[in-house]
Amino acid sequence: MFIPKITTTDSLDSFEFWWKMTTSAFLVLAGGVFAGLTIGLMGLDELHLRVLATSSDEKTERTDAQIVLNLLQKGRHWVLVVLLLSNVIINESLPIFLDSAIGGGLLAIVISATAIGKVIPQAVCAKHGLAIGARCTPYVLLLMYLFAPVAYPIAKILDCALGVHDAHTYKKVELKSFLQLHRTGQEPLRDDEIDILNGVLELSSKNVEAIMTPICDVVMLSSDTILDHSTIDAILTSGYSRFPVHTPGNPLAFQGLLLRKKLLMYDPARKLPVSHFPLSILPEALPSINCFQALDYFQTGRAHLLLISRTPGSPGGGIGVITLEGKTNHEIISEEIVDETDQYEDNQSKRYAKRMINTTVMRDIVERERSIFTRTSTIESTQMTSANIEAVPLLPGTGQDDYPRAYRYVYNSIGESES
Repeated sequence: MFIPKITTTDSLDSFEFWWKMTTSAFLVLAGGVFAGLTIGLMGLDELHLRVLATSSDEKTERTDAQIVLNLLQKGRHWVLVVLLLSNVIINESLPIFLDSAIGGGLLAIVISATAIGKVIPQAVCAKHGLAIGARCTPYVLLLMYLFAPVAYPIAKILDCALGVHDAHTYKKVELKSFLQLHRTGQEPLRDDEIDILNGVLELSSKNVEAIMTPICDVVMLSSDTILDHSTIDAILTSGYSRFPVHTPGNPLAFQGLLLRKKLLMYDPARKLPVSHFPLSILPEALPSINCFQALDYFQTGRAHLLLISRTPGSPGGGIGVITLEGKTNHEIISEEIVDETDQYEDNQSKRYAKRMINTTVMRDIVERERSIFTRTSTIESTQMTSANIEAVPLLPGTGQDDYPRAYRYVYNSIGESES
């Protein structure tokens, strides 16, 4: 094995020798720092830094990310040129001091290229680039202004030739793949969470025609329909809360919406037609609008059901409906929502509803049967008739949206008792 012979022009106990060796050691360490910072700082993604600066759980990490982000926003090419220029100066200066101290340039080159000067610093900074970069930012910033007469023009030339480095953002398709990678890790996403996020990403690219309930499956009422006991029973047991109303003899000439809660205080014995009740607006839209447009309209609160028509504003073009509580929410969570009264999971596939549960779903949830009747000595549930149905108290705290379900329970119970 060949070992270079060390020859020195200075005495080993002289001040000049140790000064040169100390300077050489400092240059080796500084060269390692600059080499490591080049890898560490340039390897940090600006988008990732923004995420850490705004939402990291650790305060130190948020602070470090903001410090490094402010530095890189002054110009990544400027930072890169300064680090490379500093590294070049150190690499060229180191052999000069070592050569005069120990003699011969071979050993100087070997020492300057050892793990102490290159490999270890780059490996450490590649793993802990954010923390080290934040601590070294003041010194890098000082060198940026010190070398500005040379480094800044070079950086501007690089900006013009290669373009200014922008934060990388993801397309929607890339985001969906990105989410799939988060099924495992420190805080893995659940399958349901990924499905919901994917569903939201698809809303703007999916037309309402693809998710609407076909008009042939829509429960509609004619304006001359008599609301007697059988009709009211069919309405209440249908599971729907909004019913499109059309003109007699023309099922596609709609007049408005009949809300089920409008029938809460109605006595079926009066046998009034649908036209007797106030109707809500029935908005119409082209089948080409996307789901986000429908959702934006629903959020205005003007209506929760939208008629999909090929001729909005004119009769005869209705092809289906879409509701906020139904198809829109289904698309957001990417699963079908089945309530207590649904017969099918999907009006298009006609799959029968399955209300399957498991231990995970039912964890910390207790289902208990509750009666909505107030048991008193003067009112017995078996003595109720349609004449005194308006006097039946509802569950304490029952909101307006719960009236239809409570009424249905009362009405059906009365029918059973009378039979």
